Amino acid sequence: MANDFVTEASLREPFTGVGVKPLASAALSIHDLKKYRVSKRESQEKFWGRFGVTQSSGSRFETGLAIPAPVALLLKLYVNGKLNDGDLLG
Repeated sequence: MANDFVTEASLREPFTGVGVKPLASAALSIHDLKKYRVSKRESQEKFWGRFGVTQSSGSRFETGLAIPAPVALLLKLYVNGKLNDGDLLG
């Protein structure tokens, strides 16, 4: 992959893979990430930890830092219900 980081704009694009339909609810903005985490009543440490991300990095992602592609992929799958807590370490 030429670019290992995901921008806010690419987070809004539906995830499509081979044989995978676009995920309509994958369109999360950076601000929606924080709202989503807060709606789950989780700390940054608990929420981002399940994706292998420190609290400090999670905080930066919520304020606009580019999210690495592997984390963004896991995040999209989690938000869309394709992955659950049991599927992720953390």
